[in-house]
Amino acid sequence: MATLAASSSVSDDTDSDSDSSQCSEASIWDSQVLSRHAEDLELEELTAISVNPCLLPALNQLLLEAYAVLRPKPLDYDQRNALVDVFREMVNRRFGCNSGSPVVEPFGSFTMDLFTRCSDLDLSINFSANTDEQYTRKQMISIIRKFSKVLYSHQRSGIFCGVFPIVSARVPILKAIDCGTGIECDISVENKDGMTRSMIIKFVSSLDERFQILSYLVKFWAKVHDLNSPRQLTMSSMSIISLVAFHLQTRHPPILPAFSDLLKDGLDCTSIEKNALLFKGFGSKNKESVAELFVSLISKLLSAESLWEHGLCASNFEASWISKTWKKGAGNLSVEDFLDRSQNFARSVGKVQMQKICKCLRECALNLLDFMRGKMDATKLRTLLFGQLSPDELVSQTRLDHVKRKRKWELAPQGRRVFQRSAQHGASATSSDSLPTANKVLPHALHYRVSGQQSSIHQFVPIIRWPRIIPSGFGYGLSLGIQSVAPHLGKGILGKPP
Repeated sequence: MATLAASSSVSDDTDSDSDSSQCSEASIWDSQVLSRHAEDLELEELTAISVNPCLLPALNQLLLEAYAVLRPKPLDYDQRNALVDVFREMVNRRFGCNSGSPVVEPFGSFTMDLFTRCSDLDLSINFSANTDEQYTRKQMISIIRKFSKVLYSHQRSGIFCGVFPIVSARVPILKAIDCGTGIECDISVENKDGMTRSMIIKFVSSLDERFQILSYLVKFWAKVHDLNSPRQLTMSSMSIISLVAFHLQTRHPPILPAFSDLLKDGLDCTSIEKNALLFKGFGSKNKESVAELFVSLISKLLSAESLWEHGLCASNFEASWISKTWKKGAGNLSVEDFLDRSQNFARSVGKVQMQKICKCLRECALNLLDFMRGKMDATKLRTLLFGQLSPDELVSQTRLDHVKRKRKWELAPQGRRVFQRSAQHGASATSSDSLPTANKVLPHALHYRVSGQQSSIHQFVPIIRWPRIIPSGFGYGLSLGIQSVAPHLGKGILGKPP
């Protein structure tokens, strides 16, 4: 069945700290053979679910209602926008100069409008607007270490907790959690690639709302089933979003164009946006509902289970299945990076973890089958897919449990090791009303207004205004009238006013 062929491009990926990837020595098949076989298996899987057309509207309503409940509320946008302003001010005071640089800019799920209320906030400290200018790894690590000293000082004041530079990572980052909101921030330096990928996905989202809705639902499903954590050798958010985009690219007729058409004139924002506008309404001929796309996506991923080891790879750039190997052979899961095609978005996925992913997909398919046969009601199916969805419990909550430690050794800014207890739930020896003064890096605070009322949120005066991230609007027309409940805000950057 297999026409053997030379493997395509080999990855330069140097990640070696997982059993991930790419250890298969199975034969690599020709791209056309793989593609045909994957399509045949997908059809078989979809037939096995026995889609009942009469129940599709009910499933569609279930998914759209879940999306409306899960979506972050305006307060979640306000908190993250305010945090960006705060970090901009801190970075400007630590590294700033008269030229207006550096600038802190958000990217990732927040700018793509695909974040959940417990998502990390990805930030990049950019010293230049030139995307071609590259900082060395040594320079990045130096900046991370310098800025970590600033955050360590605020950690001792109870404003931050969990401050931790990870300089051994492929992209060096500085982690910190605001004690007031529990939002974890991942700070990197000159992460222009991350910003470009986020920009591309944001433009793609504007082409068809089904992409954003489906990406959000699948990402949340993966999170609920512990499948969305590269640190635990499961899928990254970008690999999940890319798989959803790939599914919509390979429908008949397609809903999204090949990314090669969006990137043909370069990676600058203007060119990509101009090309994206040419594809507005590209998928209008495809009338599939979110429910139909959700079921067929599960079928597609299940059908590929036995083919990854033979070099099967999802390519957004080409909008088709391709045959590809990486540095260590075929991947446990292969999702080509549409910017750097030598890289695998799913390189973190381990062999055992891939088995867990397939098991969860199989259980999802069986649950959908029971629903289509009338053996399961919508409420139970929604719980099995997305967990308990209580609107009152889904608003942002302080998220500090995963940084609790009884004791830990921590490197103090001065370079000496100190023995201290970690902050728990924002607790601190300092007064909850106190904040660092201007001569301790942070400027004075302003009361931040939410919904016309003065709230207990601090916002620091930003030097440079940046475009605010606002809701895309997708799904808000489906709103169930759920009221946004203000979270309990403790001490932190966005904590109680003095």
